[in-house]
Amino acid sequence: MATIKTIELFFQEGASDKVYNAEILEDGGRFTVAVAWGRRGATLNTGSKAVKVSRADADKMFDKLVREKRGKGYEERTTEHQPAAIAPPEGTGSGSRVTGKRAKVGHAAQLLTAIDDESELDTFLTDDSMLAQQKLDGIRVLVHVTEDGLVTTQRDGKVTQLAGNALGGLAYLPHGTIIDGEILGNAYWLFDVLQLAGDDVRDRGYRERWDILANELEPALTDEVRVLQLATGKKQKRALHDKLRKANAEGLVFKDREAPYTSGRNTTQRKFKFIKSADVMIVENVGNAYRMCVWDGRALFDCGNVFAGTTNASRKDLDARLARGDKPVAEVKYLYATKDHQLFQPVFVGVREDKLGNACLRDQLVRTDRTVL
Repeated sequence: MATIKTIELFFQEGASDKVYNAEILEDGGRFTVAVAWGRRGATLNTGSKAVKVSRADADKMFDKLVREKRGKGYEERTTEHQPAAIAPPEGTGSGSRVTGKRAKVGHAAQLLTAIDDESELDTFLTDDSMLAQQKLDGIRVLVHVTEDGLVTTQRDGKVTQLAGNALGGLAYLPHGTIIDGEILGNAYWLFDVLQLAGDDVRDRGYRERWDILANELEPALTDEVRVLQLATGKKQKRALHDKLRKANAEGLVFKDREAPYTSGRNTTQRKFKFIKSADVMIVENVGNAYRMCVWDGRALFDCGNVFAGTTNASRKDLDARLARGDKPVAEVKYLYATKDHQLFQPVFVGVREDKLGNACLRDQLVRTDRTVL
């Protein structure tokens, strides 16, 4: 293969020190856009964003990738412009060069850490120090109740307009209150409070903060603003788990009853997702992922794209199979199928050599009920 065009990009700021390289390769009059990315100095991930396309399509994809990366602050590596030996502090590196950033005005949200091993689930269900709630699949919004009205921020503390019309029921909350929750449809479900009438309560344990929601704030809520219920003790948590499993809900959240509100991820708040599995046909490399299909009667049905879980080796293998005209069967894990049977958060597991494409049927896809139970 001959290299037609290439670029090396890097991003350095705070804990981020990464590179992204792209090149156009020519092979028999057709062109492939190959990419490599990862932490600077480490073994890079590799993949293809376009495979054996025309020169015009390859140029279009190449330019699109470079434009997107530069829009995120990536800088081109040249003879005159090299990455520093150590990434500069937050606010002074690559990211600081991006224009149009929204100002951070609020607290960053506390985030959930995944429980990846299902064998650990029983430990959380039986541990009395951990409380449980239904895991929601909505839009995370923190609301600051001020004298001038409501200020809504997303998980990184930056102002957002995603709240829509779901917050009307907060009109009677005291000024100086900051609450945390998720918007699901037209409802705003509260599960935490950071500040009550100007009093910072983040250092209090989660159970005490939830009691503030349920006993002091809930009576003032109207319309579609509600407090997410809490399960305590082994019996209640097991019952909630069984009910959510039966209803094909997304999963469970566990929270340490004595832990303070701490921005970012930590081990005091955990999430367990009810993961599903399906066999799908990989039919195309669409540039940044692989297109999946299943049979719906006699017609192929597109059920989304997958990239997560692939490796350099598996992508090379899939590309080779597709180039031969094969449509390999692969196992993917996913959180749920949407109403139109698109797989949400699919993760590639591996090629199924023991299965044929006619075994990949649409009726195997399981949808999730997002209703709060």
